[in-house]
Amino acid sequence: MNIYIPMEIIQLLLFPKECFTCITTYNYFVYYIWCLLVVPGRKTTRNMYRHCFFFRKNVSSWCRFLTEYQWDYTEVMKRMFQLLLKIFPEELILYGSVQACFDTTLNSKNSKKVLGIQKWGNHSGNADCGEYLIGHHWGVLGIIGFFKKRFICFLISFRLITGKIANCQWKCHENGKAEKLKIWDVAHAQVFQLHEWTKSEKHKLRVVADAYFANKPFIQPLVDKEINVVTKLRANGVANLDPEPSQQKPRGRKRKYGKRIKVHDLWELAEHKMISVRIYGKLQDVEVAVADLWMLKSSKKVRTVVLRSAKEKLMALISTDTSLTAAQIVEIYSSRFSIELAIRDVKQHLGFEEYQHHSLLPVLRFLHTVGVAYNIGKIVLLKYSKCNWLNISSDPVDTPWTSELNFSKLRYCLRMYTLGKLVFRNSAQQAELQENNLDKDTIMDFAS
Repeated sequence: MNIYIPMEIIQLLLFPKECFTCITTYNYFVYYIWCLLVVPGRKTTRNMYRHCFFFRKNVSSWCRFLTEYQWDYTEVMKRMFQLLLKIFPEELILYGSVQACFDTTLNSKNSKKVLGIQKWGNHSGNADCGEYLIGHHWGVLGIIGFFKKRFICFLISFRLITGKIANCQWKCHENGKAEKLKIWDVAHAQVFQLHEWTKSEKHKLRVVADAYFANKPFIQPLVDKEINVVTKLRANGVANLDPEPSQQKPRGRKRKYGKRIKVHDLWELAEHKMISVRIYGKLQDVEVAVADLWMLKSSKKVRTVVLRSAKEKLMALISTDTSLTAAQIVEIYSSRFSIELAIRDVKQHLGFEEYQHHSLLPVLRFLHTVGVAYNIGKIVLLKYSKCNWLNISSDPVDTPWTSELNFSKLRYCLRMYTLGKLVFRNSAQQAELQENNLDKDTIMDFAS
């Protein structure tokens, strides 16, 4: 009954078919993705079961797809990554490397039966959420591409971050000693996995993260694996200059570090220059001070760029790749905002926070299925924007969305397409229904 799903989406969803043990499980996956994109409101299993009228299975079977059926979400995401590189081979390579981005997000959950739930400090800046939030803390890893004067992030991996109170994850050293996982360990596990995938595709990997991750425990293990990092230093960050040459013969070991300074003092010490850089889709002229400094007890120098933000405050960006220019470092860090938009979209449109399972396996499967739905939706909006079923309104002003890449548009168009096939079910898969657009509009407006 695939006549209710556009052929473009069916073809895109062929990529993980070999990951499933039987065709029925694969069909559950396809229809789960379709439901996440089409169903309005909460993405509960029963709600998706009601909307998927053309795949009549018992609601308990839909639950077993996440809890019992045999399939590997890690392999699915690996093939998702390979598909993205195949479709966007140029857009996803930024300055010679695959650009990954790591961030975290909080999901509010009150049940005490689910592992990993505890009280977390809320740093979102949203006063309505309060100072603390009880729920899950998730590490989110994505890859960033440049499309039509904007950066877009595709989601690749989700991992649970457990705190000190409800810790349920451990790592074991070679000597057999077990240790609780820290947030850096979770981030490294995700990045190292992506690094293996990029190496298999013969690409390098670069990671961008916010100021919380500007420390040695996060950066040094990545540098040891030849993974470069771009991040923002905290306001109190310090660094060392190179040692000044001495006219007298030095005693003992040669000094590695020179004078210690606050990184923001580089604005007064170094020469300034103007650069043109694209920030948040707009080309701007920015005044910067650049130097290679020793900091964070790193094994090598890092390139440091100090500039004034839009609020006229000094900010310092660093890159472990000293071959990058100041303009490239600023642009790479500004691309980090795209993962914030991606997290917002999966929460608002795809039910990222609406899992209801008590064990972690179905929760992780649900989140990665949401990630696939998000990526497929973005691919459709970018690659197939000129398809007839995605151009339903002759008046772009008379639409409930403000962007052509909005998931509200995709949901509306998919619902129109499905309703059209339902009403005019004798039409072929690729048949054009333009003569009946008035009837479909009337039916859709009445049904909504």
